[in-house]
Amino acid sequence: MQGKQGNGDVQRGLQPVVELRSEGASYLYSVRAPRSKGVIPPSSYSHTGFASVADCLRDIARALGGNFSRIYVRLEGHCVGERDIAELRKAPDIVAAELQALCRAVIAEQQKPPQQQQEQPSEVTATPRC
Repeated sequence: MQGKQGNGDVQRGLQPVVELRSEGASYLYSVRAPRSKGVIPPSSYSHTGFASVADCLRDIARALGGNFSRIYVRLEGHCVGERDIAELRKAPDIVAAELQALCRAVIAEQQKPPQQQQEQPSEVTATPRC
């Protein structure tokens, strides 16, 4: 018998991964399924030409909001967690700023010498499904 925990696991397995990247002076996003057994599937959709990350998020909310309630987010190749589609719709500018701050924190953590990474617990926790 499958309880609520199992149902949530199924939904998370179907939760898309949105990749946000800068492309010159504009931004693009692509959508793919989450990694499975270490394999990263190819993108199934891509859209380019946005002026900002917030503009990407607005379009993502419109495009995916009818089918999904949450997404995994990668920014500039770094996993920056999960977000509710409702957040993207209500406050894309705030979410964009938070995602960019998380991305900067991930990059800073990766640039620390290995000894410092082990000594200081990271405040940045990546979602393993990204």
